[in-house]
Amino acid sequence: MHPKDYFKKTFAFVFVFFIVYKSTSQLMIDYSEFNFLFISKTLVIGAIVATILGGINYFAKVDLPQKKERKSKNNNN
Repeated sequence: MHPKDYFKKTFAFVFVFFIVYKSTSQLMIDYSEFNFLFISKTLVIGAIVATILGGINYFAKVDLPQKKERKSKNNNN
């Protein structure tokens, strides 16, 4: 894979994970604090964190392990 692909995969995963994690935890703790300011701060911080980790992975090239294909019973014959 190209280094840019590592960056894109890492950025997308971290950004979505961070947004879902922060939103869920905030909704469970105090629903009244879930407002536009919280959403905008979360999006900005999520983008910054995802960019930093994506930049690190651009050079480190750490990839998620791929699932091994399972052999079906029909292939064993």
